[in-house]
Amino acid sequence: MSTVPDLENALLVGAFAGWNDAASAATWAIKFLINQWEATPFADIDPEDYFDFTEARPQTRVTGGAVRRLSWPANRFYVHRAPRTEHGPARRDIVLLLGEEPHTRWKGFAQDVLDVCRQCQVEDMMLLGSLVAEVPHTAPVHVTGTAGEAATLRRMDASGIERATYEGPTGILTVIQDAARKDGFGTASLWGTAPHYVSATPNLPVSEALLDRLDGIYDFGLRLGDLARAARRFTQRVSSLVAEDPEVSAYVRELERKGTADSLSGMPLAEDASGVHRIPTEGDLPSPEQAIQDVEDWLRQFREDSGRDA
Repeated sequence: MSTVPDLENALLVGAFAGWNDAASAATWAIKFLINQWEATPFADIDPEDYFDFTEARPQTRVTGGAVRRLSWPANRFYVHRAPRTEHGPARRDIVLLLGEEPHTRWKGFAQDVLDVCRQCQVEDMMLLGSLVAEVPHTAPVHVTGTAGEAATLRRMDASGIERATYEGPTGILTVIQDAARKDGFGTASLWGTAPHYVSATPNLPVSEALLDRLDGIYDFGLRLGDLARAARRFTQRVSSLVAEDPEVSAYVRELERKGTADSLSGMPLAEDASGVHRIPTEGDLPSPEQAIQDVEDWLRQFREDSGRDA
């Protein structure tokens, strides 16, 4: 920890790349929050004890024959301190965790996360995940949730979030949530569902749905208008690509006919279950870098306009 933020009644919101993050939707949602809130990093978990570097290799950048950067798998904490009034914080202080699912020693890793939470006066946590299932991209994104407190479940119900039902293999989100619950933290999670036949990342409609439900629960006042428009463009582009292939079009129509009720297993699929996987990962669909840049440009203009209005 480079510093210990002085926070009050803080909430941790986090996501991890890997098994819990289909189409990079959950981690992209955290990147959006870091950007919109201009959150600042203050702590990292050392990857040495938790990663197999032959599986998650460090990344390097070499320019002109010189090594410019060496980056290790990262689990980084950011802080957003809510504006203060004479009566205290206007909203809750936020700790954001953007990470990668570790390979080993999950119990120890969870305790490292909780150690940071204790030092920062975090009282509750909300973890974001995404999974893939046989759902059509034309349907509204299906979001389910879990919570350890009845009050949070009621807020989820009010926000149109279905209570999750699942039994089977799990990931680091559930391990952290279980450890936190046993340690007295309030715990919850949100899961967005992505069509398994769309391989483009990030899946902006799923990210937008997670952020919209998150905002509905906690009333953050997030500005999601530009992201919602980008998500619609994403869906329109997928529809145009689907229309070019009769086999994919027929498959999507079948998913639409069946609806989502029988399609959602709650289990992230390891591979394409349909045998149809022709939507490109790159090309005309927005890349994570493009999407983040669009958000950064909009936020910069928004801050400039707000300063002029003041």
